[in-house]
Amino acid sequence: MNATLRLYYDNAYLTEFTAQVVAISERAGHPALALDRSAFYPEGGGQPADRGWLYDASAERRWEVVDVQSDNGVVWHLLAASESPPAVGAAITGQIDWARRFDHMQQHCGQHILTAAFIATCDAPTVSFHLSERSVTIDLAVAELSEEQARAAEAWANAAVWRNVPVQARFVSPEELAQIPLRKPPVVSGAVRVVSIGDIDHSACGGTHPARSGEVGAIAVLGWSRQRGMIRVEFACGGRVIAALRERDAAARAAAAALSVGWAELPAAVTRLQEALQALQRELAQTQRELDALRAAQWYAQTPPINGRRIVTATLPMAGVERLRAIANFIAELPDGIAIVAGGEERVQVVVACHPDTNADARDILAAGMAVLGGRGGGNARMAQGGGGQAGALATAIAAMAERASHHS
Repeated sequence: MNATLRLYYDNAYLTEFTAQVVAISERAGHPALALDRSAFYPEGGGQPADRGWLYDASAERRWEVVDVQSDNGVVWHLLAASESPPAVGAAITGQIDWARRFDHMQQHCGQHILTAAFIATCDAPTVSFHLSERSVTIDLAVAELSEEQARAAEAWANAAVWRNVPVQARFVSPEELAQIPLRKPPVVSGAVRVVSIGDIDHSACGGTHPARSGEVGAIAVLGWSRQRGMIRVEFACGGRVIAALRERDAAARAAAAALSVGWAELPAAVTRLQEALQALQRELAQTQRELDALRAAQWYAQTPPINGRRIVTATLPMAGVERLRAIANFIAELPDGIAIVAGGEERVQVVVACHPDTNADARDILAAGMAVLGGRGGGNARMAQGGGGQAGALATAIAAMAERASHHS
């Protein structure tokens, strides 16, 4: 099958075209059409596929194009409808979802410019690019990125956008390619399509771009994080900048209203709220510790001695290991006290603690429980802890530990 003639190479603004169906197939559970020519951009190079519609020549039938993929030079148009597709040889009209196409043009061209900006301002090259419905990201081959560096690159990029330089996309010969200062070598062989944004950036690229950099509108760096030893930068261009501004403004104003302050006073109000929360958390932790000490003493007092030892067992499902250790220690500080306490929300945790006068070994007691649970643990004669295994066997494991603790070594 001959390769599809890709009309968007010559005109990214073409939204309607006529073509002929040359093959019918099925892909990803959808009927798929191959056309002799198409303005639909297939997914690739970090840019999502176009969407749109196909009509028959008389406009009596319409099929929604839900995805577009390329295979060995052939562009396949995946249809949403389960009804029969047009026949091979049928003449059809294609229509591109222009709002989606132009958004992708803004984001992709903006990525080229922002990539050039990071190289120019902090020598941080881009190694990958991803464009989705909600976000646009580039991965920079650096381990750190400061606020100052990010804002310098953002300012450089917007200055380049507002210069409104021409954006030229064309296929070049090997001789011409050798004369172009490409940002990085092409990854394809044969004919290479180069996108040049004035003197700002020259890249081998098969994507769609506006005619001038000014159509990108604006570029906003929204945030960044470490990813696999690199820095992933999230940004937005054009219409997405306005959408991001509206979303963040709505969130800020809603938060400000909840705190009964103006949105400009929100940072200070949040700081005060955090300080108050931290104070309450400290107070709560202290209160919890005092309550746990009282409960431990009460449990100890209610536990009759066995062979001269008071073996206190307790299960606190919501308690973390640090709280379990604290409770066990409260019990083990009391004369002849041995604590066997368990808890944990997602994973069984057991802590055993022994008063020195008991001559008991916390590790030995814990081992009896871990044998039942199938878990693992360790520690010393004074305190040991373990976890894992079968939560349903916890009661049996506690009984086994209590039995072991009741006998003198």
